Amino acid sequence: MALLRYGSFNEWGGEAVINRMMGEASAARLAVRVNSNDGYAENVPSERGLEGGSQFGARVSLMTEAGPWTLTGSVDVSRDRMDGHARIPVTTSSTAPAFVALINGLRTGLDVRQSYSSPDNYQDRDNWGATVRAEYAAEAFDVVSLTSYRNNEYSWRDNLGGLPFPNFPLMVDDRATEDASQFSQEFRLVSKPDSAVSWVAGVYYFSEDVDRSERFVVQAALPIAPPSFGGDTTFNQTAANSSYAAFGQATIPFANIWELTLGARWTHDEREIHQVALDNDLGLNPPVGIPLGPTGSPYNVRADASFEEPTWKIALAVEPFDNVRLYASYDRGYKAGSFPSGAQTGVQAGTPLRSELLDNYELGLKSTVMNGRLRFNAAAFKLEYDDLQVYELLGLNLVTSNAQAEVNGYEIESAFAVTNNLTIGGSYTSLDAQFTSNAVSGASILRYNGLILPRSPESQYTLYADGEWDMWGGELAARIDYQWTDDFFFDPSNNPEVRSPAHSLVSAYASWEAANGVKIAVYGKNLGDEEYQQHIIKNVGVGFSVFGPPRSYGIAISRSF
Repeated sequence: MALLRYGSFNEWGGEAVINRMMGEASAARLAVRVNSNDGYAENVPSERGLEGGSQFGARVSLMTEAGPWTLTGSVDVSRDRMDGHARIPVTTSSTAPAFVALINGLRTGLDVRQSYSSPDNYQDRDNWGATVRAEYAAEAFDVVSLTSYRNNEYSWRDNLGGLPFPNFPLMVDDRATEDASQFSQEFRLVSKPDSAVSWVAGVYYFSEDVDRSERFVVQAALPIAPPSFGGDTTFNQTAANSSYAAFGQATIPFANIWELTLGARWTHDEREIHQVALDNDLGLNPPVGIPLGPTGSPYNVRADASFEEPTWKIALAVEPFDNVRLYASYDRGYKAGSFPSGAQTGVQAGTPLRSELLDNYELGLKSTVMNGRLRFNAAAFKLEYDDLQVYELLGLNLVTSNAQAEVNGYEIESAFAVTNNLTIGGSYTSLDAQFTSNAVSGASILRYNGLILPRSPESQYTLYADGEWDMWGGELAARIDYQWTDDFFFDPSNNPEVRSPAHSLVSAYASWEAANGVKIAVYGKNLGDEEYQQHIIKNVGVGFSVFGPPRSYGIAISRSF
């Protein structure tokens, strides 16, 4: 398969996939993709592109069979060279009038995708990894080995305000690099497909080494902060993380229509860190610049911690009619504690967040009826978080804490074949996601109790229609999607400036494929040209926001061989 496409913002790209047999028992696959665009936003006044860039990725996979053995290996590589964010300030009714007037004056005549963010901002990422899967078909069960290694190099530069200094009295230049390597090994014993009881048991190991450095160059002026609060600070972190686990799960059918699933896992995690905070001004411009200052001070801390928890799964399912399945389940989940970077004091840097536990209760229905024409799935769920790990930016200081939280919700998904050619469908999700306690961070009490969890819209739904028709000697396909998302908050404060208003997105796609495998496709995204926020950072009552892409179109030509 080969594909070429071109679209809005001078976007061009290509994909190719080649599959080949290599003898009777071996096969190979090569997949390559490349994409580039000038960006849907721009820097003022240079008019250089933001939110664009170039991406490349490739994967080679090999598979071979030899007697009871099946070996699969793959190597992948990717390279991103992306432009920086186009961040802009968004005011609310709670923003100080002086800031509203100043921001409106600086941004007169500009739209939400024109920013003073530096055109030298960037996001670069280089990844490569390798995976080997070995399967041995024994007489009573199968043995599976999964081995994986991944290396990631990531760096970025971002302007967190999107306004010129000193016209606006704060400028934050954030630069970071992160190098990480990961290794994992898993061994499984798996039941045969025709086994009366379906089961799996195994052990797992994971290790990770991370070397991270983040530098903040801050310029400040009144009325936000005295000029002395600006400065040049760096946070360095090296971390070694490891995890060990043993697990097992079995699904037991009984009484013809029932299934009981029981699973358990024990996990042990170890964390080692070395955190260093530097005042690059060497104390010559007291106090230390934010975000380390004004109350913090340089430190050099080493710390370690270990965490372990059992987790489990219990599920009961019944199929009273063909293709109609009812189920109830209870799961316990676990996220190990960790040492956050960017702490203001050595005590904070050496104090880990507690482990997060999650109890998930769910009742559901999965069904396909009317001779396959109607699919209807529904689920009601309750999530109870114990020591939810919470992150909030207060001013320019990252505050970390643990809190209790609860989520109640339900979701419905359905698809109906109106005719042999046309299908309509949609989904709906309702959430009531709230903190059920305050949180403590150092000497501060964070008043979260009763507030809505971040990124948790109360309602969200999608509608779509798609169809396929034989036409013009080939096959015509078309699809239109509508997605609506309720308002939500980007951080736990629920402040007005981190609220993203409700919005809707419409996209459409149409293609025609000839009998010889040539396909021509056209597509459109955000056809309503909606202005919606993808990310918000709050400071001084202003939501410094990145907006999503505007309306865009494209065309693609492909050929299947």
